[in-house]
Amino acid sequence: MALTPAAGACGDSPASSAPIQSTGPVNAEVEWDGFDPQAYVRHNYADLRSDDRELLRRTRDFFAGARLVDARCVDVGSGANLYPALTLLPFAHTVDLCEWSSSNVRWLRTQIDGYDELWDPYWQVCAEHPAYAALSDPRRRLAQVGRVCRTSVFDLPQHTWDAGTMFFVACSISADRAEADHAVARFLRALRPGSPFAVAVMLGSAGYRVGPHSFPAVALQRAEVVAGMAAGAYDVSVHEERPRPPLRDGYLSMLLATGHTRG
Repeated sequence: MALTPAAGACGDSPASSAPIQSTGPVNAEVEWDGFDPQAYVRHNYADLRSDDRELLRRTRDFFAGARLVDARCVDVGSGANLYPALTLLPFAHTVDLCEWSSSNVRWLRTQIDGYDELWDPYWQVCAEHPAYAALSDPRRRLAQVGRVCRTSVFDLPQHTWDAGTMFFVACSISADRAEADHAVARFLRALRPGSPFAVAVMLGSAGYRVGPHSFPAVALQRAEVVAGMAAGAYDVSVHEERPRPPLRDGYLSMLLATGHTRG
């Protein structure tokens, strides 16, 4: 949930290098190493919810129709969520999972080696599409192509990847709206022109808890998310999922945006 460099190299970078004025806790002020990935997974992903299923299905179909082959892919701000990376597997030469929190980085590395069984229902949704069903061993594939890199969304190199995902990151890394906008812009610029992408955010989020710790969020609205992508993307399609029941208190809905990056 917290936030690979160019030339295929992965390296540490500061949590934020962006000179942004704050209206609340900014990304660099949050103790991301205190993020508990096990608690996060138990609460969010132990059972496949209908809203995540729908976002997963739509992302799957989008990438399956994008005609990607042997692509350099990236999942930005992977946190403790594997399903965005799973949507990229059949088309990937590499999948770079970029994350800032050291606790999440350690968790991701264990999952790359052989992910937990709780992710099997998520892959089963992917495998409902023939392009994914053709991949007989997704665990082995992720171990082959997955690379975990400790880096920040604010320090991503430009025009490096052919396809990308960024799920529940821009809304959940800061209380500063400007940082949310900046995160989306940096993600889009990290992809080559014409690259397909999928971005998911929580709308109207008032912050969230992971175990005993509270983390900041930005109460984004649908129109401003779409407007924020206009400069860096085209053919943007938006889908909103309202929770029944809600995953947690303090948000309105989940929003998925898919499209292609501008030059």
